[in-house]
Amino acid sequence: MTRMNQNLESLGHVLQTDVAVLGCGLSGLWASIKARDYVEDVLIMDKGPMNWGGLGSFCGGDMIVWDPNEDIMKWIDDLVFYFEGLIEQDIIEDLLRKSYDRFLDYEAMGHRFARDGDGNLIRVNQRGLDHVSSILSRPFGTGGESLVSSLVKKANQLNVRRLSRIQITNIVKDNDRVAAVTGFHTRSGEFYIIKTKALILCTGNSSWKPSYCINTCTGEGFELALEVGVRLRNFEFIKVWNVPKDFAWEGQTMLLPLGARFVNALGEDFMKKYSPMLGAKMDPHYNTRAMAEEYLAGRGPVYLDTTAMRREDVKLLTPTGGWMGLNYARLKEMGLDLFKDKTEWIPQVNYNIGGVDTDTSSQSNISGIFAAGRARSLEPGVYLGGWAVSTTATTGAIAGENAGKMAASLAHQPRTDCALIAKIKHDTLSPLTRPGLVPKEVLNEIREVISPYDVSILKSEKGLTRAYNRIKEIQEELIPRMGADSPHYLMKANEVRSIATVTELYLQASLRRKETRAGHHRVEYPSRDEKYLGWFLVSKDQGKLEWTLRRVQVEDYKIKPYRFYGDLFKPQEKAPNRPEIEDRGQSCPTS
Repeated sequence: MTRMNQNLESLGHVLQTDVAVLGCGLSGLWASIKARDYVEDVLIMDKGPMNWGGLGSFCGGDMIVWDPNEDIMKWIDDLVFYFEGLIEQDIIEDLLRKSYDRFLDYEAMGHRFARDGDGNLIRVNQRGLDHVSSILSRPFGTGGESLVSSLVKKANQLNVRRLSRIQITNIVKDNDRVAAVTGFHTRSGEFYIIKTKALILCTGNSSWKPSYCINTCTGEGFELALEVGVRLRNFEFIKVWNVPKDFAWEGQTMLLPLGARFVNALGEDFMKKYSPMLGAKMDPHYNTRAMAEEYLAGRGPVYLDTTAMRREDVKLLTPTGGWMGLNYARLKEMGLDLFKDKTEWIPQVNYNIGGVDTDTSSQSNISGIFAAGRARSLEPGVYLGGWAVSTTATTGAIAGENAGKMAASLAHQPRTDCALIAKIKHDTLSPLTRPGLVPKEVLNEIREVISPYDVSILKSEKGLTRAYNRIKEIQEELIPRMGADSPHYLMKANEVRSIATVTELYLQASLRRKETRAGHHRVEYPSRDEKYLGWFLVSKDQGKLEWTLRRVQVEDYKIKPYRFYGDLFKPQEKAPNRPEIEDRGQSCPTS
């Protein structure tokens, strides 16, 4: 053992691996499996329990898979239309082609997808698009669990190591490349140093913990990446979802194409006014925009009505197992049947779409740091049902393959600075020694910042500026006062700090994009502006955020934008005597 290793050993548990994967969700498992083709040792780290699968465990398992019988450029044409030109066509084409391979891999691992009596895959076209479609997992309600268990079984066969209940707080570099990560055990508080040749960020997105099934992805991956110079992008886009007011539900992306609809307090299918062509089959961002307008006009609340669905489609989408099966059974015990009763639904500020800016190999601008899944930014806020299951598999496999190749090419582990590690340990664990604000109290303050509809749905200059000023106050006055009486609450404090950072990124980026495009709507700028057809990039230099705009190279792509999904949405005239948006605060419910 070298003297350096002896010094590191005195600071905590020292582990060494070829490829470290941060996050044990679908993308992390895919990355680890593919990395093992090139290196002997792969280690997955997660702050959750062993093999839990991240948010993948809660998903329905539906998956966007390219149909090889169709011209792939027709799918790209659909997506150029849907993403309103804000798309890297070469990358998306590669992911679509590889989606079929990953589908075959899933079936080879034992996962089941729905087929008709002739053995053909059952496909559901998404968001009213002509070609892009999703296939369904079977049995409905257990798809996510099955995907996770299939991948875990494969990882076990390959001897992929997993480390659970570990929160990673810092990336350590050796000059200009990754050398290690550090963190602590969320139960014992023990400090860990993991030396690695390559790191894959598979930490998901960043949510504001709106409901129990998406309360774990909180942006820590972005926070620690930003601190070491990794370039991020796309943070002006957030997912604002439609959800039942009183309970969680998975599956509206399949319910709406098969006949479900939203109605207002007058019983009107109001989305037919806003989108005569697609109605409620539009992307949920347009549904929630219409919801906000309906509330402003005094026609709330809004309900989901499934009574027009065909009996066979109801049977197809009725959960039969998993957490959704338990959810459905419990609701029926309480006298509520989603398929027979109208249920009140509201907009929910769900999670941020931003992520790491990567090249075609999934590598960031820092050597040895890769990103996959929702930690890698791909789309401008609008979301297709089954997109995440597809891209977690494809980008996870790409990142794992290229990280494995890089690690295999290095003869020696990068060096780590023991003095720097000692300082990181002190800074990481110091909140355990002091009393302070409970992290949840600070989180509630951040939620108050992001939830108003003039910040999250119908964005206004005044609303965004008000929110930005408040988040800076929270970062300067409340975040430093957080304490933790246990390692568990130290984890919570780190989550809240990251949520605050992502909120700041969201507000700054939203103020910069002075147009309406895809999942971003500015009330003062209701039209697209081609000078903003690009990605807002952000990095940190000497503690200061630096922003640039990198335009989409449309001249290099096969399909030039010629039609735009947002044109299918027709905003309604303002209601008589309706106060201006920025003076209303939060006047329609968001959760």
